[in-house]
Amino acid sequence: MNSSNRPGWAKTISVISVLACLFGCQYDPWANRFLKSGPKDADIVGTYKLDADTLSRHISVPESKTLLSVNPSAQVVLSADHGAEFVEVPDWIYDHGSSLCVISGAGSWKFGKNDDYSVIWVEIQRRNFRAGVDHCGSTYNGELFLYGKKPPYKLHITIGDPDSGDAVQLEKIK
Repeated sequence: MNSSNRPGWAKTISVISVLACLFGCQYDPWANRFLKSGPKDADIVGTYKLDADTLSRHISVPESKTLLSVNPSAQVVLSADHGAEFVEVPDWIYDHGSSLCVISGAGSWKFGKNDDYSVIWVEIQRRNFRAGVDHCGSTYNGELFLYGKKPPYKLHITIGDPDSGDAVQLEKIK
């Protein structure tokens, strides 16, 4: 190959790389409503229950063809002292062999960031953990995206691949 062919190959490789990124990368359909600015504690503290859309949505269980069953009484309580309480909250956990987990327990919350987005990081000591049977671990370390542009925000939990659009959302009830 002579040196005059090299620029053509470089252009071809560049075009293929750009196209691969454009077609290989999808977009989380919820992301345009995720909060970017830091909220105040007072905007977050409260009790959250599943919203009507989550209860009526057909959410696919990742890596299967079954639908996610959610308990209508699922809730999250975030306290002013940064305590957190989860009751029957579903999530898809990759850390323990990709498993659907239902989280009930108590722990703590704090603000964090995921790329440009404001999130709430929670650490919950699970009440319903069964050693040797449960693949989800005794401690749940989760990330709740804040959905909405102003309070009251919804708590958003992605189920599986963000690009699939499968998610559970909880809205503040008090």
